[in-house]
Amino acid sequence: MVLADVITVVSLVSLGGIIGVAGFMRILRLDRLRWQQMRQNACQWHRWETADDGKTLACSLCGKKSRRLNPTRDRDTDTSSPGSLLP
Repeated sequence: MVLADVITVVSLVSLGGIIGVAGFMRILRLDRLRWQQMRQNACQWHRWETADDGKTLACSLCGKKSRRLNPTRDRDTDTSSPGSLLP
């Protein structure tokens, strides 16, 4: 009977530890996101530069990212440009 009580207590303490650490990590992530949002809102003059991926712009002062630079449009393979037509 004592062994069952010990196993139950250890299981509950372990489960409580896992839930506690997960909650603490969530609080840290939300705090980091809040500070990032505050920093981006405080940046009045964004200095836009092309991001590493080459598809978006990123502010070098606050790290805020913009939408895509040039959205790619799917082209039909059977259409051609006027300059590529032969006489």
